[in-house]
Amino acid sequence: MQPTWLVALSWASLTVGVVSFAIVLADTYLRGHRQPVRVMEIVWLVTVLYVGLAAVRLYWNWGRPEAFAQRRREDQPRRPRRGIVVTHVSRCGAHCALGFVVAEVALFAVRFDPAKDPLWVGYAGDYLAAVTIAVLFRYFAGPGRGLAKVGNALSGVGRIELLTITVFEAALFAWLTVAHHMFFPEPPLRPDNPTFWFLGQLGLIAGFVAAWPTASWQIGRRLRIEPRPDE
Repeated sequence: MQPTWLVALSWASLTVGVVSFAIVLADTYLRGHRQPVRVMEIVWLVTVLYVGLAAVRLYWNWGRPEAFAQRRREDQPRRPRRGIVVTHVSRCGAHCALGFVVAEVALFAVRFDPAKDPLWVGYAGDYLAAVTIAVLFRYFAGPGRGLAKVGNALSGVGRIELLTITVFEAALFAWLTVAHHMFFPEPPLRPDNPTFWFLGQLGLIAGFVAAWPTASWQIGRRLRIEPRPDE
């Protein structure tokens, strides 16, 4: 039996995520602040959904197109290093968050039982779903067609996003393992429980923080990780 305070905290955290999602959704589609790179609209919506109001602040400072125009008027760089890191981690984090939701719901639908089945099965599903979503994002946003387009999407993910996704997922899985063995071994949490998604939020935030140094290192090696309108 979960304590009442934990259930209440879980619902509160999920509510903050939904409110943050509504704020960015309204700013993007009602106020007309559309992203030059359309997939980034999905990225920011997913990011604020699991990070909450802190991600809304990141969006206002580094993700909102109006912020770029303001920096140009003040003769500042369009997007400094910190802004590029935020963009890259948010994009990879969105892949991981969507992969987590898709994989966990699918496993729940096929009656995956964390009390009997090995945890690595769920983790493998989460990871593969995250990488698949990353490839799909690049495929549908990129130019070209056919096998060449598939190759470009796979190459882009492999060169630019795979390392950050892997670090992000490793932190997420580490947290989920601790939560499963130390806090909720019996009965294990499942996707039909709000606390499951609250712990998932915490794991995704841990992944966001853990992936930050990786993204910064990639920038230091002059790897272009900032998305352009054609990818």
